[in-house]
Amino acid sequence: MITDYELIIFDWDGTLVNSIDWIVECIQSGAIEQNFHQPDTQACKDVIGLSLSEAMFQLFPTITTSQKADMVSGYRKRYLSKPSTANDLFLDSLDVLDELKRLNKTMAIATGKGQSGLDRALDGTGTRHFFSECRCGDTMKSKPSPHMLFDIMQATNTNPEQTIMIGDSTLDLEMANNAGVASIGVTTGAHSYAKLNALQPLSCINALTEIFTR
Repeated sequence: MITDYELIIFDWDGTLVNSIDWIVECIQSGAIEQNFHQPDTQACKDVIGLSLSEAMFQLFPTITTSQKADMVSGYRKRYLSKPSTANDLFLDSLDVLDELKRLNKTMAIATGKGQSGLDRALDGTGTRHFFSECRCGDTMKSKPSPHMLFDIMQATNTNPEQTIMIGDSTLDLEMANNAGVASIGVTTGAHSYAKLNALQPLSCINALTEIFTR
């Protein structure tokens, strides 16, 4: 199936990198420090993929602009206290990226992370060379807007029929639907098989290597 597409766009957190639990911990710790009600685990997972500002407003609807700035700053400081290394990758991520590169596929990233955070992660995991384009939540309209996917397709001169999005969140699959591109849901991150499958991806998989067998 994956060989039918020329442009493969990945989400980052929860899709290539096993970072969801750490993100949730950082959000919940920040809420306690700022004297906000601690959101439950699934509520935190549901906003992964949004820009940090949008995520905070969704989790804490009564938050002021000043409080939001403090929350975002505290989150970043906490998140960055943990070094980014190749050990953060899911065990099959490098094998999948290597195989797609061998097949001469164009690969890209569409993530809610900020650009500086993604740069740090790409360098820390040693994966920058795989991706021809990267789009981030602090420079593009946040998911599920199709803006990131449209921009990547334009930059790579690829049409929607040649493009597929792979992600672990309903936001990823909604973004793909809004852009008119195919998608694959992967159950390694934010959302369950049932939630992902409800958005009618081509397939829902439990490990990235399954993109070669479905």
